Amino acid sequence: MALFVALGLSSCGGGGGGSMSTLSFPLKSAYSTLVVNGYTKNYTVSGTCSGTASETVSPAKPGAIFEGIPGFSAASTVTISLTNCTQATMTATSTLYYDANYTPLGFNIVGGEYGVYLTPAVIPVSAVIGDSGVIGTITTYADSTKTTPTGREDVSYVVGPDVVNTAMVNLIFRIYDPAGVQISTEQDRYSITIDGVITVVSKIIEDVSTLVTINLTLQ
Repeated sequence: MALFVALGLSSCGGGGGGSMSTLSFPLKSAYSTLVVNGYTKNYTVSGTCSGTASETVSPAKPGAIFEGIPGFSAASTVTISLTNCTQATMTATSTLYYDANYTPLGFNIVGGEYGVYLTPAVIPVSAVIGDSGVIGTITTYADSTKTTPTGREDVSYVVGPDVVNTAMVNLIFRIYDPAGVQISTEQDRYSITIDGVITVVSKIIEDVSTLVTINLTLQ
């Protein structure tokens, strides 16, 4: 789920580098561990707007059923406080859903959108620097009744170089309205080690129509 959507804002292969390009990074197991453990991050906001932000995703808990599929759920809370933009404070709470293998199924934002993967998301077991691909498409609705479509999110990834024995995974959300017009793009960047330790690094949110850009970097 893109942070942009959660807050309700308007909003093919790369190249490897050096000897690191032959190293393999366990994307699927690293992502699953992130879901299992959850995380809390604080960010500095820069770009068109400035301020601070926080993001908390709880550890996944069993017993959830989403679209008839049993699995896990996690609570997510995102807050952005801005000092120089009209909407000074934005907060969103949502529930994220996963199947029994911690593959994402969709999300339900309180008072906001309901998102469902059209087909099961594809997270590769492993990847090397320079790899890229499609994870899946999320169809979004006004609520869980799914009577009013609000658009879609096309989700993809690119793996790039970072430091020794570490790669940077860029998770990309391209967000469209019901007419198929792109509204925004969000890039969530994660550092991953060859041992499968994955860490949130930053987020870049871009509104296509207004060219507003918000950068979130770890404090």
